[in-house]
Amino acid sequence: MQVHQFPNIPPSVGALAATTGFFDGVHCGHVAVLNRLKRAAAESGLPSCVITYAPHPRIVLGSGSDLFLLSSDEEKRRLLASHGVERLVVIPFTEVLAGLPIDDFFERYLVSTLHVKELVVGYDHNMGKNALGGFEKISSLGKKRHVSVHLVAPYVQDGIAVSATKIRRALQEGNIAAANSMLGYPYALSGTVCSGMRLGRTIGYPTANIRLDFERKMLPQDGAYAVQVQLGSAQHIGMLNIGTRNTLSHPTALSIEVHIFDFAQDIYGCSLTVRFIAKLRDVQKVASADELKKMLEVDEANARRILS
Repeated sequence: MQVHQFPNIPPSVGALAATTGFFDGVHCGHVAVLNRLKRAAAESGLPSCVITYAPHPRIVLGSGSDLFLLSSDEEKRRLLASHGVERLVVIPFTEVLAGLPIDDFFERYLVSTLHVKELVVGYDHNMGKNALGGFEKISSLGKKRHVSVHLVAPYVQDGIAVSATKIRRALQEGNIAAANSMLGYPYALSGTVCSGMRLGRTIGYPTANIRLDFERKMLPQDGAYAVQVQLGSAQHIGMLNIGTRNTLSHPTALSIEVHIFDFAQDIYGCSLTVRFIAKLRDVQKVASADELKKMLEVDEANARRILS
């Protein structure tokens, strides 16, 4: 997949079949849009292109101070590439861009600069100032500028239209099964192994403390989870805890700790990715090291059963 930072678009890119949006998480609803995009690209003989934005519009407009995202820019790129997208154009999102009426945005960005000939839009997609440009307006502009506009219906699971907002809510509630189903893949976190309190190793459960690569990454609800662990090219299984450190003392800072089963290597400073498969339990306080060990033994048994 070729990646272009707007406005540095090489002339060789030429005309495009495109869709536009933030594509956080590249979930099943997004995949429906991408599949329609690829069909439009194949029928027109044009390259498929996703036009996205950075950073998230809510962050720029001041309403996203508490916004956490399903994917970093790099994760999003990998996901889009995995679905066969040929071009990715990243437009810097600014207050000036947010203030452009849809007519100006459509003409300046989509037609004059990117030469979009086929435009695929999701059922709830809006463009332009105050997000007032819905499908009817986009379609009207397309007819005037000879751009074919294709509407994609909502992707529905269990009677609910899949969206990034609903996936974030499922993660907040610890509903990993629902989140993974809407994503179409196991939700994942990536980071670097850093030094921790090392309490786990004293009771037979050493953990790798993870410092996230992406500070706005959405975290699932505090608790214990059965996870898959990717370390380099090697795949492992384990259990992960999110929350204030489950120690015998007073709560400390939020931590993300993973215990990798049947593993004894020193991996401080290494990068790893954990994929959430199921929630094991909510956070529980313990009164002694023995009680903590017994709880972890139960967690391990449940995680091994789930992951087997």
